[in-house]
Amino acid sequence: MANRYIQRITQLIALALLAHIALSWPLWFPSASRSIPLTPLITGLFPENIVFNVLQISALILLTGFVLWFPNKQTAKIGLIAMLLWLVLQDTNRLQPWLYFYLLSLCLIVAGRNQSDYTVWGLRLVLAAVYAWGGFNKLTPFFAEDNFPWFCEAFVWTKPLGKLPMFGYAVAAVEFIFAPGLLWAKTRPVFRWLVVGFHLFIALAISPLGLNWNTIVIPWNLSMAGMVWLLFDPKMQITVEHYFELNRSRITSGMVLLLAWVFPALNIFHVWDEALSWKMYSNTQTEASFYARIPINCGYTGMNLDPLTYDQGRKLLLDDWAIKELHVPAYNNRRTQQQLARYLCNCIPNPDSAGLLILTVDRWDYQARHWEEIPCKLIKK
Repeated sequence: MANRYIQRITQLIALALLAHIALSWPLWFPSASRSIPLTPLITGLFPENIVFNVLQISALILLTGFVLWFPNKQTAKIGLIAMLLWLVLQDTNRLQPWLYFYLLSLCLIVAGRNQSDYTVWGLRLVLAAVYAWGGFNKLTPFFAEDNFPWFCEAFVWTKPLGKLPMFGYAVAAVEFIFAPGLLWAKTRPVFRWLVVGFHLFIALAISPLGLNWNTIVIPWNLSMAGMVWLLFDPKMQITVEHYFELNRSRITSGMVLLLAWVFPALNIFHVWDEALSWKMYSNTQTEASFYARIPINCGYTGMNLDPLTYDQGRKLLLDDWAIKELHVPAYNNRRTQQQLARYLCNCIPNPDSAGLLILTVDRWDYQARHWEEIPCKLIKK
């Protein structure tokens, strides 16, 4: 049973990836209409031409399709992992939380080989990390008093709940409890249903039937719902000891535990990236805007940025720019923010009049907000 479920989960991941690629096509195919630049980890290493881009997107789609049809082929899964990492090197905006989740999952599946019990528990722990940190990161006034009321605007019957912050805190606490609820065998049958319903509701709420916002994560919610349903089937009597019984497994499990469970704690001190810390919808992420003393004019980029600006055309939220063009938020770290700002600095003749504006908040103190300005003359260095 476990082997069959791992095959289905592999196919779920591949199918979800194809959906993500379709929904965020300009992110993966830079030759498509977009003004936002690539943000490579290593500059000057990758050619930027349509032939190179066509070859890459073709390889990505073929590898993903091959994994979908032949989920047991180790070489196909390894090839897909390598291809995704190669593409992330070229543009950090591709390292979205859902892609990070899929990469961790695929690495566990590849490392597990024929040890299906090991793979099942590894995937269970990754899923539990998403719920534990996702809930913990929402236990703040920024979610309960800001994001939760906005989320409740999705449907008429949920709007009254948005006026009561205690429901926002309750939702965060319930998401946190999903982790132990799924891992503990006695509560697993109940929480299995609850978590699947949770994901289906989110997918519906952000769909065109609800908020029609950030629809790129709908495939992630659906794939996670499917993974939870398969991995936490009460018929699979697999103990956690299976995950640690082999020396080879201990090495991989340690890496997964660090990446999925331990490293997100560093984000509390702003030393681990937001996108890798399971902070979905927490509203405590660092926020970056490009500012100018005069209205931003970037006509040469091939796109009119005026509709995306605020403060009388003097500020542009980088996330708004990325969502409009790539259909995903910008990767949230200082390096990527400065790369995007450096590109926009070329629009402004006087570097002293423009730059990067970064907002950082204290997740538990609603009034504690820190603004930092980095002028173009420093960014261009």
